[in-house]
Amino acid sequence: METFTIIKDFLKKENVQAVLICLILGALAFTVQTQSGRFMEDSSVKVLEPLDKADSIQNQVINASLSGSSVKISTLKKQYLMSEQVKRYYRQLGTTYYVNYYSFSICAIVFATLLTVAVFLMVNKGWQNSGLLLKTFLLANIVLSSVYYFLPNVLSNKDNINSNMLKIKEFQKIQSDIMKIAVNAGKLDEKKMDSAIQNHFERIGANIDFPTTIDNSKIDSKLLKLLETDSYNK
Repeated sequence: METFTIIKDFLKKENVQAVLICLILGALAFTVQTQSGRFMEDSSVKVLEPLDKADSIQNQVINASLSGSSVKISTLKKQYLMSEQVKRYYRQLGTTYYVNYYSFSICAIVFATLLTVAVFLMVNKGWQNSGLLLKTFLLANIVLSSVYYFLPNVLSNKDNINSNMLKIKEFQKIQSDIMKIAVNAGKLDEKKMDSAIQNHFERIGANIDFPTTIDNSKIDSKLLKLLETDSYNK
C-alpha cells in the first residue's frame, strides 16, 4: 500500500503530469505516423499491382522475342533487365517518399487540430491564468504540428516523388525501345543494332543517379551558419 501511495502522490505532481502529457503526445505521434505509413504502403501496393502485371507481360515478350544466343541479343536482354531493376529501385524510392509525405501530412492535420483546441482553451483562460498542464499541452502541440508541417518541405518530398516518377518513365521508354528492336531483330542490319545498343547504354548511364533533394531554404539560417562554421573549424 505504501508503494501505491507513493506512486499516486508522485503522479499528482503537476511537473510529472506535464512530462506525462509530452510522453503521451509523443506516443500519439509515433502511433499515427506508423499506422498511416502502413496504410499508405498497403494502398500503394494495390495501386502498383497493374504495373507489376504489365512488367510481367513485357518480360514474356522479351523472353519470346530475344531467344537467340548471340552477343547482341544477350546484350539487349541484359540492357532490358538492367532497366527493369533500376526502374524498380526508383519505384520503391518514390513509394517511400509518397508514404512519408502522406503520413507526415496526416500527423500535421492531427496535431494542428489538437493545437486549435489548445489555443481555444488558452484564449478563454489567458496565459497568466492557465496551469502548467494546459501550457505544456499547447507548447507540445505547437512543436509537433510545426515539425510535421515543415518536414515534407525540408525533405522536398513532392520534388523527390516527381523526380523518381520521371526516372521510372525514362527507363520504361528504354524498355519499350528494346521491345521494338526485339520484335524486329531479324529485320535490322548490324549497324542499326549496334547504334541502338550504344544508345541504350548512353541513356541508362545518363539516368542512373540518386534523385534526392533537401530544400536548404526551409532550414533555419542560423543552423546553416553553425554547420558551415563547424565544418570550417574541422
